[in-house]
Amino acid sequence: MPKLVWRVKVITELEPGVATEAEVARIERGEEAGLAELGLRLEEAKRLTAALQAEIVTTQVATAGERPRPCAACGQMLVSKGHYRATFRSLFGDVPVRVRRLLACPCQGPGEPRSFAAVDLGGGGVAPELAYVTARYAALAPFGKVAALLSELLPIGGAANAGTVRNRTRRVGEEVAQPHAAEAANRPTAGAVGSVVVGLDGGHVRSRRPEEGRHFEVVAGKVIDARGVQHRFAFARNGPAASADALQRALAAAGADADTPATVLCDGDAGLWRLQQEVLPGATPVLDWWHTAVRFEHASRTARGLEAQIARRAERDLERAKWRLWHGRRAGCRDRLAALLRWTGRRHVREAAGIDRLRRHVTGLLGYLDRNAGALVPYAARRRRGEPISTAFVESAVNEIVAKRMTKRQQMRWDRATVQPFLDVRTAVLNGTLEDAFRQRYPGFRPTNDGAALPAAA
Repeated sequence: MPKLVWRVKVITELEPGVATEAEVARIERGEEAGLAELGLRLEEAKRLTAALQAEIVTTQVATAGERPRPCAACGQMLVSKGHYRATFRSLFGDVPVRVRRLLACPCQGPGEPRSFAAVDLGGGGVAPELAYVTARYAALAPFGKVAALLSELLPIGGAANAGTVRNRTRRVGEEVAQPHAAEAANRPTAGAVGSVVVGLDGGHVRSRRPEEGRHFEVVAGKVIDARGVQHRFAFARNGPAASADALQRALAAAGADADTPATVLCDGDAGLWRLQQEVLPGATPVLDWWHTAVRFEHASRTARGLEAQIARRAERDLERAKWRLWHGRRAGCRDRLAALLRWTGRRHVREAAGIDRLRRHVTGLLGYLDRNAGALVPYAARRRRGEPISTAFVESAVNEIVAKRMTKRQQMRWDRATVQPFLDVRTAVLNGTLEDAFRQRYPGFRPTNDGAALPAAA
């Protein structure tokens, strides 16, 4: 049967009027092509892009090595030291290259390196685009699934296993995401406009080191500025000093500092309050209303299981105490709960079945309110003014950062000492800043005018 043949060639023009031609692909089809034979197949497209990438990269590296290079200090021409073999790993395949080495100029002094590469391939020779795509999807899905997806769609070599994806993602966190966050934290700000709302919460992930415990805690949170822009952050709780430094960097990256008017919401964890006191001592602490209301509800459910007369009295006192707390009458709330606790201690009441459970709930509620007395606010008034009273927006951050990727159906084991780069990559993806971090690290990476319309052909 006759066949249709397409030859794909690359014409390289290194100098005006001097061109070389190389065939990179040959595609054959029968004259009567079926639906599955129309256009390029995935495997053909992978071979085509891999061949094209190999032709371009090899020429670029060779041209850069052959170009004469003077010393930046004295102008003396540098001498070649030969070549070394390396592999450039990209989205479109692995390309073996010969990189020229140049001897350093004697004027640089004895402490400087004696030679350097004419083309810096960086650590591992991984292209920024490959590192970006790998880290972006590894922040959203398990490492093994990301490796399988990329290997299916792109002619990637050496990334067919979860370990490679994990290592590359970790390097992106250490070399790209963390420096970008540090630069943003050190950047001088013109002062916050209005106030910010900070929410703190925590989640537990499984530990790879049983000697350090089965789980360890990851603190996650959000900073919401006056315009409603949200900035997510997360860090492993590795001691008071380290956690305070991590929270301070996260707040600075979001444009907040110790002098920024802030409201901090928390579920009552003593360690999170200590972090707030150290990093934002002038902030207004607010105890999450939802967690408080849940404790009242637990006590009310226990009361409803008692004898009818005792149940009515206990439910009435709990509702009145809750009403007082809602309207900012903390002392009245505590007095009502204390009176309820004394009443349950009377002889004719304490003999009722189930009364001990009610006493435990009321005692725990009193202790919870006493421990967080400084964070009890007039919730009703704040609600009318449209001010936050709940950590629901922080619960969503914990779900986004920790639960969906690190627990639930993706039960991985994590190392407390090395989990931070992965948290930085995930928060950068969720905040939409990972591409900017790569653009800062690698000049020329995905210029911001990529989406602009191309000029019309003449």
